[in-house]
Amino acid sequence: MNTFELLAETAKTQQLQFLIIGGHAINAYGYSRVTVDLDMLIKRDDQTRWLSALESAGYRKFHDGGSFVQLSPPAEGWWPVDMMLVAEPTFSGMWEASRELEGQPTKPRIPSVEHLLALKLHALKHTRIHRFLKDFQDVVGVIEAQKLDLSSEKMKRLFEKYGTMELYEKVARALA
Repeated sequence: MNTFELLAETAKTQQLQFLIIGGHAINAYGYSRVTVDLDMLIKRDDQTRWLSALESAGYRKFHDGGSFVQLSPPAEGWWPVDMMLVAEPTFSGMWEASRELEGQPTKPRIPSVEHLLALKLHALKHTRIHRFLKDFQDVVGVIEAQKLDLSSEKMKRLFEKYGTMELYEKVARALA
């Protein structure tokens, strides 16, 4: 069993849902980058059940930032897991627009490209300097790979709502 299989089995047996976010989702949208963990988005109300299931599989919580929980893997070769916690209405909207992650037999789901960009923009808006470059490159890379029209009203609204117009201008310069 691997980390993806464990998550799929846990979701099935516990009747839980999750979305793969972070590097694995970024890669699925055509921007290739190295990732060293598995990021998942879950409903805040499901946190206790997820933690219990993952801890019983050998994962150990080493950081709890309130909306973000990090777990160390049970053994070498397993992915560390980071859980991002959101309210049920936020999760439901993202779940509804999500799609299957191709190439994984367990068929985990990833957010729509717009939702993934919204997560990245939110992170950029509130990030510490050490994370800025990676998240910024993810945004630019996904927009390029997906051939999204940065000048569209939809994209401008995305930046206005989840990021800043200063970020929009920086991304526009990077794409020029």
